[in-house]
Amino acid sequence: MDILGIGLPEIFFIVILALILLGPKDMVKAGRTIGRALRAFVMSPTWQVMRNTGREIQQLPVKLMREAGLEEIQTELQQTGGKMQTVVRESVEEVQTAERQILAQPFLPKPTIGQKPVSNSAPAPEQ
Repeated sequence: MDILGIGLPEIFFIVILALILLGPKDMVKAGRTIGRALRAFVMSPTWQVMRNTGREIQQLPVKLMREAGLEEIQTELQQTGGKMQTVVRESVEEVQTAERQILAQPFLPKPTIGQKPVSNSAPAPEQ
């Protein structure tokens, strides 16, 4: 539990310190006074303005993005990225298919000058 940056051990320490300094009777009066002051502050127009300003500050980045049209640009970028992934995927598949076809063909060395080309078919019978 953390209230205004003060944890549970700190709260116990403050209560014990107040009990020692004020005593049990004055501590009740101090508690009432502090409670009334906090209630008056929370109900005041100053506190309402602070809360509204805090909300506006939190929503400011979203508001600026909408005004600048960044949401539309972000959507377009996501769509373009999806299209690019599809194109890349198709290209990879085409390369892999071509690679399989090339590897499926038997290896035939290229003839050098003056040599007959090597063929896969059986030699023709001589007459």
